[in-house]
Amino acid sequence: MVESGQEERKRGWFAKRLRRHASELAKLAAPAMASRLGLLAMGFVDTVLVGRYATHELAALSLANRSIILLLLVIAIGLLMGVIVTTAAAFGRDDYAECGRVWRRSMPYAALIGVALFAATLPAHLWMRLLAHDPDIGGRAATLVLILGLGLPAHVLFYCSTAFLEGIRRPHVPMLLLVVANAINLALDYGLIYGHFGLPELGAAGSAWTTTAVRWAMLALVLGYIWFMPSMQRFAVRIPHRQGWSSWRHQRAIGYASAVSIAAEVSAFAGLAVIAEKLGARPLAGQEIVMNVLTVPFMFAVGIGSATAVRVGIGHGRGDRADSALAGWTGLVSTLLLLGALAVLIHSFPERLFALHSDDPTLAAITIPAIAFIAYVTVFDGGQAAISMGLRGLGETWWPTAIQAIAYLGLMLPLSWFLAMVLGRGLIGLLEATLVASIFSVVAQSLRFWHLTAQR
Repeated sequence: MVESGQEERKRGWFAKRLRRHASELAKLAAPAMASRLGLLAMGFVDTVLVGRYATHELAALSLANRSIILLLLVIAIGLLMGVIVTTAAAFGRDDYAECGRVWRRSMPYAALIGVALFAATLPAHLWMRLLAHDPDIGGRAATLVLILGLGLPAHVLFYCSTAFLEGIRRPHVPMLLLVVANAINLALDYGLIYGHFGLPELGAAGSAWTTTAVRWAMLALVLGYIWFMPSMQRFAVRIPHRQGWSSWRHQRAIGYASAVSIAAEVSAFAGLAVIAEKLGARPLAGQEIVMNVLTVPFMFAVGIGSATAVRVGIGHGRGDRADSALAGWTGLVSTLLLLGALAVLIHSFPERLFALHSDDPTLAAITIPAIAFIAYVTVFDGGQAAISMGLRGLGETWWPTAIQAIAYLGLMLPLSWFLAMVLGRGLIGLLEATLVASIFSVVAQSLRFWHLTAQR
């Protein structure tokens, strides 16, 4: 009878907590996903409008973004990953002043990172001479890198502020800001790419100038909210943090490991762009379209993963291992279910997804089969992103980093070259290698999460 009562209490605890986690995850994940999709929508619009303008302009934009700009941005995002984890843990302890201190001490750090990223774009023509096989595409891409580099400090500071807002369970704020940003982006893109509204016709360069302007506008909006909104004063955002550099080294350590982890994955994807460029301008443009489609479900996964990190971090801050475990598994299963549904849609309508980007029949022959194939990649790529954020919520540093480095640098890149260049499988070969790496990553990270949270 005693054992039966204990089992009944356990089942009651599990059902109650599961309902709570599912409800809280939905509340946090919905605006977080909307925010990521808002950022993605700007890039999606850029790709569609530039692709319809000219295929060679899209190829240059793809090389600029995939080989340099995206890599720099995700390194910065990784370095600041500790902001959301530390803020969520403090929020879970009801230490609201510490939440504000996390933001205050992280903003100067983010500014230094942003300036460093801008400096890294200055020798863009040198980077492109090393990366690009076609000098014309390389020269165009280098110019775009220089323009986009001007907006990198703003993007890094914006991300730092949105990570803080998500950590205190206000993800709806960046979501609403991005609605405004997307409206500005669409209007400026249409004007500067095609030369409407009396603006100059700049092609891909017009898209790059628009992106830079919008990034600075987003930063101004989010800073205005945090600084002037009365409800933010409980977090002491206007009070200096008065903390030494060494006192928050654990937060930075989470960021160092995250930066290496994300950089390994994205640099591997940048390597895919370099391999695709060697296949020719059309395979490179096709790869940009494929990645543009793949990024949509991936951003759903990142939104759920961000909410998962907050839920896991709150449980971890309270010292509740069982609650952290349930939060992490709820996030992973939710991700797999949602992305499975999106994968079915992608596989069912590859022609329509391509038609959004281009009407080039030669490009269509290369790209449509690749879009259909990424339905398989979608579920595992998103799953590994979600469980990785769960591990970050536990304060994990180097394990997810090592797993993702092995998956994407150790497995995906060599296999991509072998399949695409040696076996001649072209763009499909690149995606087959991505699928193998993603399966390995989600399985290995799930085993690590289980090891850390299992009740012994």
